[in-house]
Amino acid sequence: MSDDRSPIEERAEGGELGDFDERLEELDYPVTSNELISTYGGHEVESVDGTQSIEKVLSSADKKAYDSADEVRDDVLNQLNREE
Repeated sequence: MSDDRSPIEERAEGGELGDFDERLEELDYPVTSNELISTYGGHEVESVDGTQSIEKVLSSADKKAYDSADEVRDDVLNQLNREE
């Protein structure tokens, strides 16, 4: 069986984003970081330092707009894996 998933999708499904990854597929795009925070702000995702809320992860996005689930995944995963 061939695996056509991108590295971003593999990381998301690998546990870092958990069921938040599935929620991204249900959204109508474009969507803003503020809309994501309003809807999923309390949702917890895994980071290098434990778990963080979507609100905390996206708080630095400054009203960013996303055109696809992949853009959200990429941004969230990049934020989660930054060493502070």
